Amino acid sequence: MEKAALSLVGPIVSPIFSKLQNAALPYFGGDITEEELRHLQNTILPKIRAVLLVAEAKNVAVLQPWLMTLKEAAYEAEDVLDMYEYQRLKAQVCSTHKYFKTLKKTARAVFAPFSLKTELKNTMEKLIKIADGIDQFVPLYSNFTNQDPMNRQQPTVSSPTSLVIGRDHERDSIVNMLISAAKEPTTSSERRIPVLAIYGIGGAGKTTLAQSINKDPRVVEHFDTKMWFHVSRIFDAHAITKKIIESISKGECPRVEGFDALQSILKKLLLESKKFLLVLDDVWCLDKEQWDQMLIPFNEVGKMGSRILITCRAEEVTSKLGVEHSFPLAELEDDDYVSIFKHYSFGDAKEAITDPQLSELASKIVKKLSKSPLAARMVGSSLRGRNVEYWKQTLQRGDMLKDTLGVMYWSFELLPPYLQRCFALCSLYPKGYRFENIKDFVRLWIAQGFVEVPSNSTVTLEDEAMSYFDGLLSKSFFQKNININFRGETYYGMHDLLHDLAENVSKDYCFRIEDDRQRIPANIMHLSVVRYKNISSHLPDIFKMVNLRTLIIVYSWSIEQDDNSCFVQQVFTKFKKLRMLHLGGGRYDKVINKLDKSVGGLKLLRYLQVGAVEELPESLGKLYHLQFLVIHKSIKNEVPQELNKLVNLRYMGGGNEITASKIPYMGKLTSLQGIGRYEVSRKKKQFGIGQLKNLQQLRGTLSICNLENVKDKAEAFEASLKENKHVDRLELHWERRSSGRDGSMDEEVLQGLEPPPNLRELKLDGYKGVRLPIDLERLHSLEIVYCRNLQQVPSLPGLLGQLVIKGCENLSELPLLPLRLKVLDLEHCGDGVQGVGFDLERGLKVLTSLTHLTLTGLPWLASLLLGPNLTALEDVRIESCENLRSIGNSLMFSSLESLRIFNCPRLTVQQQQPDNNWGGGVMERLEVGGCPELTWLWNLNCFTSVRELRVKGCPKLTLIKSGGGGGGGGDDYLLSPMLSSSSSALRRVTIDDLSLLTAALPSRECRLNSLRHLTIVRGSTEDEKPFSAEQEELFQHHLTSLTWLTFHCCFGLPSLPANLENLSSLTHLCIVNCPKIESLPNLPASLRYLSIECCPKIESLPNLPASLENVRIRICHPRLKEKYRNDHSLRGIEFTWEED
Repeated sequence: MEKAALSLVGPIVSPIFSKLQNAALPYFGGDITEEELRHLQNTILPKIRAVLLVAEAKNVAVLQPWLMTLKEAAYEAEDVLDMYEYQRLKAQVCSTHKYFKTLKKTARAVFAPFSLKTELKNTMEKLIKIADGIDQFVPLYSNFTNQDPMNRQQPTVSSPTSLVIGRDHERDSIVNMLISAAKEPTTSSERRIPVLAIYGIGGAGKTTLAQSINKDPRVVEHFDTKMWFHVSRIFDAHAITKKIIESISKGECPRVEGFDALQSILKKLLLESKKFLLVLDDVWCLDKEQWDQMLIPFNEVGKMGSRILITCRAEEVTSKLGVEHSFPLAELEDDDYVSIFKHYSFGDAKEAITDPQLSELASKIVKKLSKSPLAARMVGSSLRGRNVEYWKQTLQRGDMLKDTLGVMYWSFELLPPYLQRCFALCSLYPKGYRFENIKDFVRLWIAQGFVEVPSNSTVTLEDEAMSYFDGLLSKSFFQKNININFRGETYYGMHDLLHDLAENVSKDYCFRIEDDRQRIPANIMHLSVVRYKNISSHLPDIFKMVNLRTLIIVYSWSIEQDDNSCFVQQVFTKFKKLRMLHLGGGRYDKVINKLDKSVGGLKLLRYLQVGAVEELPESLGKLYHLQFLVIHKSIKNEVPQELNKLVNLRYMGGGNEITASKIPYMGKLTSLQGIGRYEVSRKKKQFGIGQLKNLQQLRGTLSICNLENVKDKAEAFEASLKENKHVDRLELHWERRSSGRDGSMDEEVLQGLEPPPNLRELKLDGYKGVRLPIDLERLHSLEIVYCRNLQQVPSLPGLLGQLVIKGCENLSELPLLPLRLKVLDLEHCGDGVQGVGFDLERGLKVLTSLTHLTLTGLPWLASLLLGPNLTALEDVRIESCENLRSIGNSLMFSSLESLRIFNCPRLTVQQQQPDNNWGGGVMERLEVGGCPELTWLWNLNCFTSVRELRVKGCPKLTLIKSGGGGGGGGDDYLLSPMLSSSSSALRRVTIDDLSLLTAALPSRECRLNSLRHLTIVRGSTEDEKPFSAEQEELFQHHLTSLTWLTFHCCFGLPSLPANLENLSSLTHLCIVNCPKIESLPNLPASLRYLSIECCPKIESLPNLPASLENVRIRICHPRLKEKYRNDHSLRGIEFTWEED
């Protein structure tokens, strides 16, 4: 792929010449004649750009030496030009308002030093000299045409989702092996988590298959925790362990010395975790000793039933590492391979799928490919949305498609130049890197000047950069995935072979430092550090890179802590040409503690990101080119006023308290796209509401706080919000607790603010006006929070999809609810039993689009009969409605997934025959508490799918009615439908009365195999009887699959069940606030974690099982600590003692 690296010179240099042609010439002023100026602008630069177009479209070997010389001169010219622009910006921000207009006209010709003007002129003369040799290429650029049917201006179409075809047998075999019961070890020395492997050549679909396995419902159901990590060629056990710790703890890994200390942290986390599946993707490691060392915590304390799955390219890896079961990926069947290709080339375009000509071409192209799923995805994505002629041209280039590497190079060649240069910079990130915050990622492209928009365009650089990313995604250079480790968020990844391509095409100017890559070329312009254990010894080589434009410290632990001072601080003085500087990526990063004042010397910097910085120097205000400033920790001191000189700043973010609104006279930052929260000050003009007037580029959400500091309507008008066309969500906050404030003044201020014209979402918080004197017509979302004086809400717009009203006690009138409403949240609003002058039941019955309903603290609500039309309703929460008496079966809709009812003391159930159309078995969450009069619920079919049940403070609730009303025949116990099925979905139960379980068991032989978590919480201080024989039998025979058991706030409970030791699957036992319990029964042999808290009468423990790994004791009898603290016979158990 050598030619790929060379051909990228054109795309990289081309935007520089665009800048030179459009921006450089005015700086010459009177130092160049008019004739020379015309010749340079109309002949020389266009001629160079024409040859660059040839270089971008075709790999012409004869051009390469000329291009390399041109590249050096072009970068030199851009540096001088940017420094010239820096001087102009400096003059602009330092000038007074009185002379600003005059200065602006002359700035380009006056404010640069003579030496800089000379340097720019010399550089342009060098370019002219290079252009003199261009005539030999005249035939190339004179015959060049953009009408080539294979030209790279491709349409951007949506990217089909990843698909696994033809791997059903492999998937089912691996899934069955993962979830099947393994033989348990007889001794602790034999403990070992089974390891399975998928192996095959690069591009065979190993990762895609592994991702499909992770999403398989059987795997999701079986494993409590799933983790996924990319390993690649460098097997760094230290780095992998850190990532695993961050995945389990969902936070930053603490800095500790040594690998042993790191593994101790992991052991503690594993002790508290459940059955897990760990996937290690793309493993190359052949060192069995290193592999076993990394797995020590898993094998020692990992929960039985856990599994490890790896993917690798060579069978040798599986044999060296002692993998228990290996699954090779053979070639796909022909029909399956054609299906994959058509999935990516046609997508959902039915017309294309049925086109016989395209279908025939597809079959012919597939035969040219190597049966690699990656090749099918790349070629198919490149053809999607193209015409028949384009497909024919592709077929003629069949020789390039015969192997996967050739396919990737072919796909890269087809990319437009602006996408080629963006793709190449991806080599700065390690293989397997998860691109999660795409908006932040594409700012790298903006900082390098790779993103261009016309000066008169309404499209922002950020929007254009996102379209670039979408273009790469649609051509399968990125792949969309679901984050297995954290809450299922979306992230984007890049295949290893594509990462190899990015490295190859960028090798002349990009370099990524990892532990096995020590030699750093001096001509590198973009550098990233993934991990460098001994960076200080290589500083001389690093600081030879005087032309460096990008420096990225990828992870907080990329550089050892001791090396920070000798590396980071010198960056500010050595790398004067930096455009992007990324020092760590989180609020706990300690890559650098303080920004040195020398950072002000980075005059060409566009992007700066730092982690745990507590103070900003005033010199930061000298970075006039700076566009993006990201800080991940709160600043202790005030933000320097000089930051208002950052006239190009587009974004400032990071930690919750690091917002641009902390900058005095923020209104000077006219390029800002977002400021998050702005806090208005009455006493300080530099933080007044008028600072918002000139911020017309703000986009997205604007939150204005402390509006009580705006003295009148005229001052509010100074914000000129109506001139901002890009803000679509506005949050207006007044101090909620301020007493004696005149509500009429709030009304004037609200009227004077005049919301933006394209506003879609509005939130009012703490407003004390009686009415809302603003137009709501275009709103899609309205939130009114703690507006305690508000009496009425004007008519609601028909497009409103969300309405939230909280803490508006004086609200006496609520208008009709719009039919498109999806979310309704009414909390603590309305005047006593008079309500809001609106028939809520009647209004709700017609909301056929409603999905979420919350009703809290509504004393005027007496009944809730909704009718059968709310077929979209998914989530209902009713709380603290003291006069609510009836809900009937009005909430049993086929779509309902979650039902929560709390603290409704008068609630019973209306005796009403259920509608046969109601109840579809999709409810997953049912919580009922504090409803002492509630006797039964309707329609048992609704409860068969419940996974989480919580019932507390409902002593009369034991039955649900499956038959006619009035307590007639067909009664059944509340839990019966949840327990009767062999495939019961119930996983978690929290109850205060075990009879709910015992009475509902269908038979003595029933085993509650699905139930994993049981919490018994009483709350009563009255003396209780020990567990009955029937309840003891429950623990002995029916709860054998239980893994987690908690007794919480059982203040009157004298003892625990005697049959606890029969809970053969129990791993966690927690006893909290049970002051009358004096001793514990025998514990199950499977127990690993025991927690005892606030149980002062327990003085000793029973014989502890060999499986026990951790005991936590908090605020208990002192004799416990005395007895077990120095008991050497229990060395295998870690005791944790906590005082009050």
